[in-house]
Amino acid sequence: MSVGPRANAVGEPPPPPARHGTVLERLQLEGWDVWVMLALTAVAFVFRFFSPIMPDFFAHPFDGAPISNCVPNTPVDVQGDLGSLCGLSYPYTRGYKDENGQLSPSNGQVFDEVYFPLFAYDDIKGMGSCRPSTVNCKYNYFDPEPPLAKLMIAAGEWGYGWYRATFQHAGGDYIDLGNNTFGWRIAACIVGTLCVPMMYLFAKRLWPNRLFALAAATLVCFDGMFFVQSRIGMIDIFPIFLILFAYYLFLVHLQSRTPSGSLISLFLLGLILGIGIASKWIVLAAWASMIFLLVARAVLRKVDISSGNQCGSIWSWGRGEGPPIPGGVPLPTYLVVAILAFIDLPVLIYVASWVPFFERGQFVAHWNLLFSHPTAVLGDIGDYNYESYRYHATLRQTHPYGSPWWSWPLLARPVLYYAEGPGLGVDQFTGQALVARMGDLGNPWIWWTSLPCLASLPYFIIRHRSFPATLILFGFVTQYLPWSQVTRVLFLYHMFGGLVFMVLALAFVLAQVAERWPVSGRSLLLAHLGVAVAFFLYFYPVWTALPISDPAYGTLVLKNGAYYLGPDTPLWGPKLWLYFCKAYPLPADQQLWCWD
Repeated sequence: MSVGPRANAVGEPPPPPARHGTVLERLQLEGWDVWVMLALTAVAFVFRFFSPIMPDFFAHPFDGAPISNCVPNTPVDVQGDLGSLCGLSYPYTRGYKDENGQLSPSNGQVFDEVYFPLFAYDDIKGMGSCRPSTVNCKYNYFDPEPPLAKLMIAAGEWGYGWYRATFQHAGGDYIDLGNNTFGWRIAACIVGTLCVPMMYLFAKRLWPNRLFALAAATLVCFDGMFFVQSRIGMIDIFPIFLILFAYYLFLVHLQSRTPSGSLISLFLLGLILGIGIASKWIVLAAWASMIFLLVARAVLRKVDISSGNQCGSIWSWGRGEGPPIPGGVPLPTYLVVAILAFIDLPVLIYVASWVPFFERGQFVAHWNLLFSHPTAVLGDIGDYNYESYRYHATLRQTHPYGSPWWSWPLLARPVLYYAEGPGLGVDQFTGQALVARMGDLGNPWIWWTSLPCLASLPYFIIRHRSFPATLILFGFVTQYLPWSQVTRVLFLYHMFGGLVFMVLALAFVLAQVAERWPVSGRSLLLAHLGVAVAFFLYFYPVWTALPISDPAYGTLVLKNGAYYLGPDTPLWGPKLWLYFCKAYPLPADQQLWCWD
């Protein structure tokens, strides 16, 4: 039974044969791999960019285009005026008066888009409107997350503004022209799409098995959380892509065959980790994991691990082959570059990500004093990050969509991002009122079937010394279990880092079955992927806010709309399977097993 490369004492799979040919050979890919990645990437982009895609030929068979991605009769401005929105521009949240009589959200923001796109806009406007000497610049803000992911959102806003000015002849600053739902979602859409080929590359490098890579990339393409977070102006998709990229480079580094290849890959790994940490602190888990694995690899090259008695070993994990340092780099040289890659470079990138704060005068010192007066510059950043830590550590505010960490893999409480009912029209077939909902529900088929696969990984590690299983389980534990110690309110999307390795565990076990039983096993793998796609289409309205019928919108009465089972329920629509919701919950109540 093939279980992928055997672990060399928690090191790496045996390095591939040396190749000095084409780019594909250096990447350990073949033409088939490229076509598969291109196809899956194209599918992912079409769904992420153009959704909600609706088969209008059912409702209007001879009137207009057979397929549409525009939603009519939906709010298009803060006053709630109705019109049509298409693709990434939809949905748009109408404004509701707050305690001060102001309409909120101010510009159609969905869920946490009230924070991150606004802060991204402030970063760019602040650098243009204020100076390092400005006191109380109106674009100052406090956000307990690092800045770099918000700057990526800002790049999308600025880029869309440039497009409007250049091709649509709109007037105004680029950042102002791009400060809308499309502008602050396009960067997440692009990066979320790239998660699909990045997962393929990571999986193929982890275990050079094409079915494993195909399954992992397909599951990312059709998972609900990957999909939703790729279509919203939140920061979470950016560190996930960078975690995938970092682990890919980590494997490239471990498999280096030359000193130069080892040092170059180590530097690139530090670069991506630095960008990731400056985007969101969850990348620190990957950073720490890779340092641990590199140290363990070097130590265990000199040590045998076994269990048993003096008469014989029951189980052993012997020394790995090859030099203790990837590529055979001399230890002094490697330590210098490792310190540069894992400490100096991430710190430098993290400091540089705060440039907008220095440029608009929110920080007292100026960033160009970093080398002449480092304590002043780092002091400002340190104070801000300490306040960020205190915010997370002392936050006691509850939320109706909060959920405990242990419930996330079970999909016990998805977060509702958007809901709109009045004025969307009526269902053409049932005559019931249309409503639109969008939540971060993961694909239940992928999430739930990954759990027994995760539980099976110790078998592959102990019985077969499988390096892929070791890395997958280690990555899952380090990205998931630290959340158990966090005391603030948490949400399902905090599972995102662990989801990467849930997908890999599922793909790994499916590929193992396909390897052991080539005919029936491959059929099972393809069938499983087919069911995952079917689940994606089934829950598609929940992930895109596609309007479907719900005559009891705004109440807790279950009727016969497309969301609920009943005598007159239409065939279409994602029925809410878990509906153990409290009728009148208190603010501190956590509603588990509730999808509404």
